[in-house]
Formats: sequence, structure tokens, C-alpha cells
Amino acid sequence: MKIFNQFSDDAGISHVEAFPDGEIQKLLEWMPAKAWRLRVFPPGTFLDWHPAEGKLLSIVLSGEFEIGTADGKTFRSKPGTLRVVTDTGKGHTARVIGNEPVMLLMVDVPAEA
Repeated sequence: MKIFNQFSDDAGISHVEAFPDGEIQKLLEWMPAKAWRLRVFPPGTFLDWHPAEGKLLSIVLSGEFEIGTADGKTFRSKPGTLRVVTDTGKGHTARVIGNEPVMLLMVDVPAEA
């Protein structure tokens, strides 16, 4: 499994980086979750600029997503990719790559978790 941090800097610009090795231990501990849901996006889906709705764990279960960040980069999320998403500034775009629907497991966690 690959783990990434998707966040906003002090100027509200979103970035995606590998989750810091020293921080991964925090993800191995139990943490509270407020809610979770499955999201399914059909092929051809494009989600224009939107911020995260707080702190989310987003896990791609099937399909492939491309995330566009406000720093001008793109990032591919494939099955097994976990993103810790906190980019509440300008946000990001997302689009489905290929002909397979994307299924995400999204977990809403408290900001302090």
C-alpha cells in the first residue's frame, strides 16, 4: 500500500507528497472516525476545484483517479493508494482515468486524529 499526504500550505495551495516515514506509525494506531462512505465515480467523471471537507482518509478500492493540485502537478491514485486529505484551501480537481469506475472508501476523521 502506498500512503500519501494531500494538504494545503499556508497560502492555501494544495500538494501531494509521500507520507513522512516518521509519521506512518500514527496511522497504525486506532484513531476515531466520525463517518465513512463509499463513493463510485463512472468513467469520464471530472470533479472541478473543490477543497477537502475536513480531514479524510481516502482509499482507492478500484479504478484509477488523477488528482490535480493547486501547485500545478497531477497525481495518480490506483487501487491500494491511501491519501490523508486535508487540503482545505483552494483544493484539488479529480478525474477518472480509463474505462473502469473508481470506487473510493472515504473516512471522515477528527482534525486532531
